[in-house]
Amino acid sequence: MNRRLGDLLVAEGLVKQEELQRALAEQKGTTEKLGSVLVRLKLVNEEQLTGFLSRQYGIPSITLSQLDIDPGILRLVPPQIARKYEVLPVKRAANTLTLAMADPTNVFALDDVSFMTNLQVLPVVASQAA
Repeated sequence: MNRRLGDLLVAEGLVKQEELQRALAEQKGTTEKLGSVLVRLKLVNEEQLTGFLSRQYGIPSITLSQLDIDPGILRLVPPQIARKYEVLPVKRAANTLTLAMADPTNVFALDDVSFMTNLQVLPVVASQAA
């Protein structure tokens, strides 16, 4: 995904090829995600990255800092699972849980949260530091 994400960001004009190479070199040997490296190096900002991922995956994006999340919703997903998958439950409507995710392609996260909560999970893209 990292090489592909980087190539897509270059094709979209959000980063230059040299900047991508710098970010990939910085990322090498770490567990840090490419998007996080690009933001940390200030090659893209969080809004640009989140917007790009939203368009790429056809999934809505949200700004977590603008939400007022009910504490009862937060309790639906145990903290260790939320940290493991970098997810945050933000809304429940009937049998659907809206789940803010750093990586909306993580099917393990979607499946685990759905199984744990016995709810259908609707992913939305959110930045990690939002």
